Amino acid sequence: MGGNGGSRLQHQPALDGLRALAVVMVLLFHGGVSWMHGGYFGVSVFFTLSGFLITSLLVREFDRTNRIAPVSFYTRRAKRLLPASTLCLAVVAIMATRDVWRGALHVRRDALGALFQIANWSQLAGGGSYTDLQSKSAGLLSPLDHYWSLAIEEQFYWLWPLCFWGLARFARRRGWSLTRILLVLTVAFGAAAPVIAGVWGRDAAYWATPARAGEILIGALLAVALREGRIAPQRWMAPVFLTAVALIAVLLPAAGGPAYHGAFPLLAIASAGLLLGLQQPGIATTVLSWRPLVALGAISYGVYLFHFPVFVFMSPARVGQDGVLLLLVRLAVTAAIALASYWLIERPVRHATWTGARTLMHAAVAIGLTALVIGAVPTRNPTYWTADATAVAAAAIPDDAAVGALVTAPPTTPPTTPPSTTRETTRETTPLPTPAPKTAPPESTVSVPATNSSVVAVGPITVPPLPALSRPVRIVVVGDSTAQAAGAGLVQWAADNPAVAKVTVLAIAGCGFVREGIVPTDGAATFTADCADVLDVRLPEVLTTLHPDVVMLMTTIRDVEPRIFDEAEGALTPVDHAYLTRALPDYLAIENLILDNSTAHVAWIRPPAINPYWTDRVQPSMDPDAHAAIEHVMATVTAVHPDRVTVIDLRAWFEQEGLDDDHDYRPDGIHEGPVGALDLARRFLGPQLVAEATR
Repeated sequence: MGGNGGSRLQHQPALDGLRALAVVMVLLFHGGVSWMHGGYFGVSVFFTLSGFLITSLLVREFDRTNRIAPVSFYTRRAKRLLPASTLCLAVVAIMATRDVWRGALHVRRDALGALFQIANWSQLAGGGSYTDLQSKSAGLLSPLDHYWSLAIEEQFYWLWPLCFWGLARFARRRGWSLTRILLVLTVAFGAAAPVIAGVWGRDAAYWATPARAGEILIGALLAVALREGRIAPQRWMAPVFLTAVALIAVLLPAAGGPAYHGAFPLLAIASAGLLLGLQQPGIATTVLSWRPLVALGAISYGVYLFHFPVFVFMSPARVGQDGVLLLLVRLAVTAAIALASYWLIERPVRHATWTGARTLMHAAVAIGLTALVIGAVPTRNPTYWTADATAVAAAAIPDDAAVGALVTAPPTTPPTTPPSTTRETTRETTPLPTPAPKTAPPESTVSVPATNSSVVAVGPITVPPLPALSRPVRIVVVGDSTAQAAGAGLVQWAADNPAVAKVTVLAIAGCGFVREGIVPTDGAATFTADCADVLDVRLPEVLTTLHPDVVMLMTTIRDVEPRIFDEAEGALTPVDHAYLTRALPDYLAIENLILDNSTAHVAWIRPPAINPYWTDRVQPSMDPDAHAAIEHVMATVTAVHPDRVTVIDLRAWFEQEGLDDDHDYRPDGIHEGPVGALDLARRFLGPQLVAEATR
């Protein structure tokens, strides 16, 4: 994304225009423009262009001097890239100390990874946690998420001059074609990309340097082939491949597809073809040489560098706009910062006549000072919603062999017979019904409602008073990390009120109730296997040993994420009928498991709407139609056993209490913090679960 790094290449305005095209793709993609699905391909274009320009410099230097001067090369690179990069990191870090990026979890980690040019590996190592994946699914962005691509380029800059020098000397001594040697190397790395994707997952296919090296090497191969006269541009190439690049950016899916299976090196052929075509005059060369495009290309490094912090900071809430107006404001601010950086910092440093030693000194000072600023960034607990260990122990349901009957008023005389495990209330009771067969209702009942389903409360939500109880209500919480968060509040509430409730939480990150298929964003994570252990092993054991009175089932993101059941169908969400036909039997199965193996009631939770204030576009996890469809499934399975199953409308209560956009209550817009979770348990969720247990 930087310039050509030296003055020995003849300036080609069309290549600046190509830089502009690539950065526009990225800007529109990150700006949420609906038709720019694959705008991230612009990064791949940058990779190929960088490989072409850097190798063009190296091959000319080697032809002229029979050597490469690494110190001069690294000096040029440092002067070109470090000033703006360290400035951006320092400003982001200073803003982080003021809690500006309060939705981001790893600003310090991301900043250090960016500073030391390993951001892609840092994200790959740390991005597999459910916290990170769920945050991304909800639209949570770090202001430094984009530094992964800069890290890959910088790693290339560090390694490639020495590698090229060795390969060029080897080829010259043996009388071999350097083009053929680079062809073998490029094909090898290109073939490695799908292997990396298959073995280490989609995240590795996107972030790992070896998986993306093929895109850079294809540009290097083109530079050498042109220099050796092994290939020549044709007039048709530029317009054809320019069209191909544009189509790829528009047609690639945003969250899946071939790019995540190691196809980037193959797609980079279009970029290489365009570069080759631009080596001679033609209509595409003229178009890309248009002066505004050339001007944008000249500052494209700064535009790319600063746009992401600007986009994250300038949220709809801060700007008071959304859609096209928000994008235009963001673009204007990005352009202003990039221009100021170019004229006041980048250009003066780039053209400074410093020696290599002085450049090294300046670089060391800049990196050191930036590291000190980053060190002041506060760390955050990414799983702040987990329960306190002391409260967990105090609130845990005891493993009693016999459990007394749950009645809403204590008996006037001691029982003369051993207590029954059958639930009793002050109201007339009837025997528990025979569970319905474990089959879903007819498929025709599964549909995506045009409006909110019957789960939605009508009128204000009232909270029942806590009755007098003969013993604590036994509550088991099952679900994903939002169930963990709400469950942590229930645990603290139960620990504070031991005569009212005992709570055991089986919730685990990434655990929903749709059991089949693959969630593409999981990568190599084991969420599905961990969830299977909870639902198939631990829950049946808890039902038979802890004798719960009510089991709370809650998931927020997991069951609305895109999921692949069949490769031929592609990724589906609950708005797809084929998704719901799989979800309904799974929801009925978990309900029947509980009803068949215990006398417990089941309380499905309608979760609050996800409301991360830092995003301006709807993510799959925020799609109201997807949530409405899952709520429709809840309502359907509740109707099968209405005497023992209910839906608690937590969303309606949140909205009634004005908590749906309270980010002190839910710091990330998804999970309640400890204070919010305890308030939720005291004022709403605890009494509702007690009421269901004694219904």
